Amino acid sequence: MFRSLLSPSPSALRALPSSRRLLLRHATITTSYSISPETVKPNIKLLAEIRKTVEGISMMKAKEALIQTNNDLEKALEWVREDEAKTGIKKAEKLKDRQALEGLVGVVVGQAGDHGNRGAIVEVNCETDFVSRNDLFKGLVSQIASTALLVVDGSAAKPAGQQGLVHEVAIADLLQAPILPDPNSAAAGTEAAATPEIATVQESITKIIAKLGENISLRRCAVVNIPEDQRGVVLTGSATHGGDNHPYAGKMGALSVITLVSKQGGSKKVVPSKAVTTLSRQLTRHLIASPSIAIHQEDCKIPLEVSNGGHAPPEEVDAWLDERVLMRQPFVFGGGKVEQVIAKIAKEEGLRIKVVDALRWERGEGMVKAETVDFAEEVRRQIENK
Repeated sequence: MFRSLLSPSPSALRALPSSRRLLLRHATITTSYSISPETVKPNIKLLAEIRKTVEGISMMKAKEALIQTNNDLEKALEWVREDEAKTGIKKAEKLKDRQALEGLVGVVVGQAGDHGNRGAIVEVNCETDFVSRNDLFKGLVSQIASTALLVVDGSAAKPAGQQGLVHEVAIADLLQAPILPDPNSAAAGTEAAATPEIATVQESITKIIAKLGENISLRRCAVVNIPEDQRGVVLTGSATHGGDNHPYAGKMGALSVITLVSKQGGSKKVVPSKAVTTLSRQLTRHLIASPSIAIHQEDCKIPLEVSNGGHAPPEEVDAWLDERVLMRQPFVFGGGKVEQVIAKIAKEEGLRIKVVDALRWERGEGMVKAETVDFAEEVRRQIENK
């Protein structure tokens, strides 16, 4: 009843004399202030712990998490994750129609038991080059590449219509896979989060959208598949360029695949030497340096066109079989031609070395920029999506 007296209806308030109106307003303000609950003060140590655990979180958001959970660290971290998910979904929905032509190509390799090693390559797009240089975005790209390498079955049957050992992966399947840690963080010895979170690739992309404020999409992915009956050891080389010295992401990325068979017999186990691994690395760097090349050996019927990240159809082979062939080009890093360098190393190591596949991707290649709307309309859209 006391509150009702201090909070009369607007019509009743207007009926009072101005002096009483002023007095009543003052009483209402004073009373409401005196009975409000005490504000929770964020714990400084817990604030630092949240910012250390959740990469990229703002100071204000960390404070809000502690206030909402009364300085309970575990509940605060859970609150942050839920808030990121909600914010990211809303942001992603707003930005989904905006073109993402920039981004990075991520490339990783890993051991495949006695068969050698295999690799994965992905392209993740964003709207601006500024965001592509952000550490959060770089980490996302290398995480997705690492996930593709370890989640996709490396001994699966060859997809219909695909040549070689590098095969494309269905994006929808990869988006639903649980994302793995950033291999760059592991290599640098960065401590893992206190409470590691299980999230899918799609959920991780959505949360980065919320933090960076741009449309981000996974465009394509390919992995090296090694069949169970593969002869010899498969050696996959990887290279990136234009990623500000990031080891797994760049504006361009490439994979090269060679097989090693001992001349003493196919059953003899082959352990790649330093010379062979150097050859693999140099071959992949050569792919990065050459914008439009093909790989061909006498026992490889169809050369592998890598300028557009695909393979050459048989009807086009004869037209340029003897023209743009990597095996006959100057080897940028080895001195001499590629075929000569390979032949020399093969003889020294007692191996049969065969180049069986290669792939070179450049971010945004083949994508066409849509016609831009007028400047005023673009500014209005930008403001609405903030």
